[in-house]
Amino acid sequence: MTHNRMLSQLQTGHSQADGELELLPNSPNPFIEMTMLPFRLPEATEVVMRVFDGLGKEISTIAGAFAKGDNHIVLLRSDLEEPGFYVYQIETPFGTAKRKLMMY
Repeated sequence: MTHNRMLSQLQTGHSQADGELELLPNSPNPFIEMTMLPFRLPEATEVVMRVFDGLGKEISTIAGAFAKGDNHIVLLRSDLEEPGFYVYQIETPFGTAKRKLMMY
């Protein structure tokens, strides 16, 4: 089952992004109940965050509009299927980036 969430409001960016997309490490990692997926945008834009299991199956999709600068998406345990390793991928008009995470 794929979980989909739409974020309905623009998230507040806090710092200046310097011209490119940056996907930062999730925190905490590993996690039990929730983790934050931080990223930095050079301009306000639409973002799609996808989470894939270890076999490459898409498990969760979160989309919304975000401000220029520092932003984050909260990933909940209920967004994923079971403990293990996952890959999260951000997609924006400025590019795509991936990182790994682990849920206990």
